[in-house]
Amino acid sequence: MVVKIHTLEEVYKLHINDLYLYLLKLSGHPQTAEDLVQDTFIKAYEHLESYRGEKVRPWLFRVAHNAYIDWYRKEKRSVHTEPHLLEALNKDLDMGPEEKYITKEKLNRWLTALRVLPEKSRQVILLRDYYDFTYQEISEILKTNLSSVKVTLYRARQKVKEVMKNEL
Repeated sequence: MVVKIHTLEEVYKLHINDLYLYLLKLSGHPQTAEDLVQDTFIKAYEHLESYRGEKVRPWLFRVAHNAYIDWYRKEKRSVHTEPHLLEALNKDLDMGPEEKYITKEKLNRWLTALRVLPEKSRQVILLRDYYDFTYQEISEILKTNLSSVKVTLYRARQKVKEVMKNEL
């Protein structure tokens, strides 16, 4: 099996958008997300010795997760969603106005429901349901065991369903 080694610039170009959206959803602030992406790549560069040849994407998300946790601890404030978050998340959708409106409404309801979740639950559901990481990759990113990821995801999904159902 041949493993292609990417330059830092290639890795940056491949993963910056996903990392930005992940950090934007966690922090709720575009400027904070940009700063955290920058911190992620700085920390990734500084800690290249901790990279053991595993898949780059989960490793970068683990670094981003740690950067977010560091920021969150410093800020000690709750995460909230700004109005322009939906625009940033939907800017690439190619659909008609009515379909786009319905999608934005569903996304808005989902993001609102995510706000009631504890921090860990919010991270697990974003990594699995939005970024499509495997359970194993999520456990590595969040440094927790596999069964904890599964239970947290199940409970988070149930809570989101309950919140969204109660909104109707």
